[in-house]
Amino acid sequence: MINEMAQKPSVLVMMATYNGEKYVAEQIDSILAQEGVNVTLLISDDGSSDNTPLICSRYAQNMPSVQFTVNENNKGLARNFMDMLYGADSTTFDYFAFSDQDDYWMPNKLVKAIEAISSAGEGPRLYYSDVCNVDEHLNGGSREYGAFASHANSLGLLLTVNWASGCTMVFNSAFASALQHYVPGDWPRIHDGWVHLVARVLNAQVPDLEHAYIKRRISGQNQVGERGLNSLSGKRIKIIASSLLTPSEHGLTEAASLLLDGYADSMSSEDKELVSRFVDGRHSIVKRLGMMFDPAFAQPFPLENIMFKGKMFLNIY
Repeated sequence: MINEMAQKPSVLVMMATYNGEKYVAEQIDSILAQEGVNVTLLISDDGSSDNTPLICSRYAQNMPSVQFTVNENNKGLARNFMDMLYGADSTTFDYFAFSDQDDYWMPNKLVKAIEAISSAGEGPRLYYSDVCNVDEHLNGGSREYGAFASHANSLGLLLTVNWASGCTMVFNSAFASALQHYVPGDWPRIHDGWVHLVARVLNAQVPDLEHAYIKRRISGQNQVGERGLNSLSGKRIKIIASSLLTPSEHGLTEAASLLLDGYADSMSSEDKELVSRFVDGRHSIVKRLGMMFDPAFAQPFPLENIMFKGKMFLNIY
């Protein structure tokens, strides 16, 4: 038994929780039931006011493989996830993964990711897959990100829209170390958008958008949920209008600027030029107009393309 355990790859799964009492136990169970791996589950609660801390602490008390902490102050989703990663020893575990609090992982989720990473060769590697969106009872199912498969290497697209979902991400210790190399002082974009950008400029991506090994609940309580990129629903139109009318903090260009600060030395000259132009466009209407019609920044869906060009023109990107 000892030899069998030693031969299995070790995975640190980092789960951020906040008022998730309704589904968190089912998600924890699905993580602990992963096949072919040794899982350590680290749960960081961001100041829940419901029974989430009680549920998680019971798991930690009864299972050595579960660790549970409560933040002194609410950090927000991105900082909560990334602080877990920055505080981890990248040499202790073979692989790392992010987990939401209300999903359900198929038993082979981690091992399939590890197989793909191993097949991709040595060096930093970030795996991500599609998701299967389901209702709160895990019924139904619609795939979401497959349409991005042909755009997986588009840096211009990644600078403008986040589509690789953190709950599907699994990465090796080399990529964990690369992420720990640079710690931004702020988080102008969600954590998975940042991780995806770093992977792209380091040529570390292992996309697998043909498969989905996770059931993601769309329950109305998600902090991040279904995008509905192909639909022209009233809700989608409202989201687009709101994004154009809401004052911007220039989150996209701020994140791109941080990417240059942390990883310019590791970027190709072409990538560095593209990111620099994206950042500089914030200060030049001429450069923004050029980017609006540059295929490098084209969006794969008409609605997204209209929204991006509107944001670019109004300088709120």
